[in-house]
Amino acid sequence: MSGSPPALTHFLNTVAELLDTLWFPLLVRVLVTAFTVVGAAVLAEKAGPFWGALVVGLPVSAGPAYAMLAIEYDAGFLATSALSSMVGNTAAVVFIVVLAFAAPRLRMLPTLAIATSVWFALALTLRSVAWTLPLTVGLNVVVYSLALILTRGIKPGPPTGRTIQPRWYDLPARGLLVGVFVTGVVGVSHIIGPTATGIAAVYPIAITSLLLLLFPRIGGQTTAATMAGVVRAMIGFPVAFLVMHLTVETWGKVPALFAALSMTLSWAAILVVNRAIRQRGATASSA
Repeated sequence: MSGSPPALTHFLNTVAELLDTLWFPLLVRVLVTAFTVVGAAVLAEKAGPFWGALVVGLPVSAGPAYAMLAIEYDAGFLATSALSSMVGNTAAVVFIVVLAFAAPRLRMLPTLAIATSVWFALALTLRSVAWTLPLTVGLNVVVYSLALILTRGIKPGPPTGRTIQPRWYDLPARGLLVGVFVTGVVGVSHIIGPTATGIAAVYPIAITSLLLLLFPRIGGQTTAATMAGVVRAMIGFPVAFLVMHLTVETWGKVPALFAALSMTLSWAAILVVNRAIRQRGATASSA
């Protein structure tokens, strides 16, 4: 770089060396995922049960995990992982249902401990089964149907009157936790293979982060209502994994990822439109 000041040349050389290191991609993965989760958590806290559930129901952790897996692996690995994620996602739904029922009745940590124990037990059980596509679709239909029935009557509770203020590091710490988790899934995928990777990619780390954020501030009943909303918001997940499983080996990794993402966004848009129509009907009937 002839003509460049020595200080600028040294800075650019340092940046180039940084880009060549092994830990720089890891740092980028952690930070990108962390910022995504922090943004989702802020919106979830401020917007109420419906909008909070809608935001957290987006692929906050699974999306970045699959984007990173697409860089590391071929289409066959992604296809197998997507089918496995479709199976593992049912365990996440049960996890959320357990949270929704336990949150109004227990304190935060026992609620999380019970739900997490249930998830691990289900994940180990699901992993031991040789899942075919028809069985996987049937499992999702049954689990989501039951989850929607069980959570449809859960309503927000009254204000708790709590004035707990978040500490400055609460959101960054939780975002960092999710970022490290996503990076860990990608890192161990070489060892555990596509089936276990698919299940690990849909561990409800973002839901866990949401619980830790909301429970002390809005109470167990409204947290439960938010979780009930997350069940409905996550219906786009199995559809997205199904699309990826069916298309990634023929369309290619990038088109398949975008197609899968469009499924979750489309379902979120359907929920928003449906809510607007129902509110308009309620306003018209009361006028």
